Amino acid sequence: MEQGYHRTEHAEIGTGPLHRYLDSPTVDRDCPNSETLRRAFRSIDTRRQRRSDGTLSLAVVRFEIPARYRHLETLRVSYARWDLSTVDWVDPQALTAVCSFMPLDKTANADGQRRRLHPLEPHQSNRLPQATTELPPLLRKLLADYAATGLPPSYLPKHDDQETS
Repeated sequence: MEQGYHRTEHAEIGTGPLHRYLDSPTVDRDCPNSETLRRAFRSIDTRRQRRSDGTLSLAVVRFEIPARYRHLETLRVSYARWDLSTVDWVDPQALTAVCSFMPLDKTANADGQRRRLHPLEPHQSNRLPQATTELPPLLRKLLADYAATGLPPSYLPKHDDQETS
C-alpha cells in the first residue's frame, strides 16, 4: 500500500495520492495546550463572599479570596467539578479569568497570625459633604445685596445659639 498505491500516478488526480496530499494547502489546526483545554470545559457560577472570613464555598471546599477583593459581595467563578485545586474569578462582561483562588489552607490559618487590614475607602459618590458654619456663596451675595439696599433680607440664617420659637 505504502510503496505501490500511494506513489503510483492516478488518472483522475494526475499524480500519486501521497504527492497530492503533500502539495495541497494545509487545513490542519494546531492543538491547544493542555491548560487551555482544561479551562474550556468548566462551569461558571455565581457565589457570595463570606464577609466574616473572606471565603466562598464551592462543592464543600472553601476558597480564600484575596483581601483586595473583600468589598465584592458576589463573585462569578469558573471551575471544573472534577478538579477543585483552583477556581478562577471571571469578569462578568468579558467572561475572562481575572485571578485564581486557592483552597483555604486550614493549618496555616490555625496559628492565628493575621495581617492588619486597612478600612475600605467609601466611594466618592457615597461621601457626605462636611458640615460647615460658613454660608454658601450665593446666599452670602444675596444677604450683602439686601444689606446694601437697607431692606430687611428675605432670609435670615438660623444660628445654633438662637432659640427656636
